[in-house]
Amino acid sequence: MRTEAAQGGETIPKTARHCRELVDRWLADGSFDRRLPEVARLRGVPQPEVYHAEGDAFVHTMLALSAVDGGADPRVFWGVLLHDIGKAETTEFISGRWRAWGHAERGAAMVPAVMERLGIPELAADVAWLVRHHTFHFSWNLAPAARLTRNQHRFLDHPLLPLLLEVCRADADGSHGGSDKGDKIEQIADLLNDERRA
Repeated sequence: MRTEAAQGGETIPKTARHCRELVDRWLADGSFDRRLPEVARLRGVPQPEVYHAEGDAFVHTMLALSAVDGGADPRVFWGVLLHDIGKAETTEFISGRWRAWGHAERGAAMVPAVMERLGIPELAADVAWLVRHHTFHFSWNLAPAARLTRNQHRFLDHPLLPLLLEVCRADADGSHGGSDKGDKIEQIADLLNDERRA
């Protein structure tokens, strides 16, 4: 296992499985909230029940985190753990429903400070990109056999897209409600595979 020294002599694992063990240790020893206050603030942050019957944003985050494969790239792990941190600052009750407009962008702006505190600033740019784009699929409005736009083709070429799809799958797995985001992600993954075969 490759690790790096973080602030205070803590070592930060470089695999998703070991990242999970580290976070589990922080939860068990009571240091999680101090180390990751941005995630801790998600406790009690409401979400629309129709899409998030599992509970508040913290419960959703932990469920999504449990869906990350142990062999995943550590950027996927941190991307999932931090994907909704912007909801603590953006969630409002609007037109009869809880909404968190702009939470992906707000969360992405918070990522560098979190990664610096954890002692892994070299992952900050990639993790921030994953957090910023974890809701991209909602704007694609893909019908069966749809043709992709030029911008969508460019997005499929982004080197972090395979990791983003893993983040989005975990996000979908942590959502116990009527969302179709898992289906949308699989449709985009199929399009990506088709692009690579062509």
